[in-house]
Amino acid sequence: MSELLRGKVALVTGAGRGIGRAIATTLASEGARLALTGRNISRLEQVKGEIKRAQGQADAWQMDVSQESSVKNVVGKIIDHWGQIDILVNNAAIIHPETPVWNTPILEWDEEMNVNLRGTFLCCHFVLPHMVKREEGVVINIGSSSGTIAEDLYGAYGATKWGVIGYTISLAKSVRQHGVRVNGLNPGWVETDMTASTDVPSDAGPEWTQPEDIARASLFLAAHAPADMTGQFINLFGANDHSGHAPGSI
Repeated sequence: MSELLRGKVALVTGAGRGIGRAIATTLASEGARLALTGRNISRLEQVKGEIKRAQGQADAWQMDVSQESSVKNVVGKIIDHWGQIDILVNNAAIIHPETPVWNTPILEWDEEMNVNLRGTFLCCHFVLPHMVKREEGVVINIGSSSGTIAEDLYGAYGATKWGVIGYTISLAKSVRQHGVRVNGLNPGWVETDMTASTDVPSDAGPEWTQPEDIARASLFLAAHAPADMTGQFINLFGANDHSGHAPGSI
C-alpha cells in the first residue's frame, strides 16, 4: 500500500458502488482513511471490507445527502471518529429514465435536485467550516458532461450538474484564501449500475469510461494537483457525448 495520502481522511458520498466505490478504494490504496457514506449500509460495509482486506482503513456511515440533519449528524460523527476531514468527494447522485425535459415529473425533478445539487451543497456546508478552521482541505465535486452540453431527455439531471459546476466555481473563490482547493470532474458515459438503469445501451457510441478512470483523476486532484489549481473541472468524456444521450456520473 502506498503512503501518498497517509494521515489524510477522505469522506466519499455514494461510496457503495460505481464511481464512489472506485474513488474510495483508490484513495484508500494510497494510505487515506476512508469515511464511506451512502444510503445503502450493506453496500458500504462490503466496500469497507474490501478496503480492510487490502490493509487499508475505512469505516461506514449511513447518510442521506438530501437531508440536512443526516449530513450534519454524520459529518460530526466522522470528525469525532477520525479527528478530521481532509478530502471531501461529493459523488452521490441519482438519475431517472429518459423523459423529455418539458414533461419531467415534478417528483423526479425534486428528487434529482435534492440529491445531486442540494446534497453537494449540504456536504460542503457542514465540512467546509472544519477545513477553513484548519486552513487546509480538498473538495472534489463530481459533475457530468451533461453539465456542459444541453440534454433534451435527461434535462433534470443535466440541470443539477450545471448547478454543481457553477456552485463549485463560486465555492472555490470563497475559500481559496483559507487554503482549501475546490475542483471537479465531468465524466461522460461511465459503465455503472446507475447508467445501466437508463435507456442508453452500453454498446451505444464510443467505448464507455470505467469508474477506475474517474478514480485516478480524483487521486490527481486530491494529491498531485498544483496548490493554485482551484475552481477547475477536468472533462473526462472527450468526443464521447455528442449523441444526445446523457451519461451518468456515479
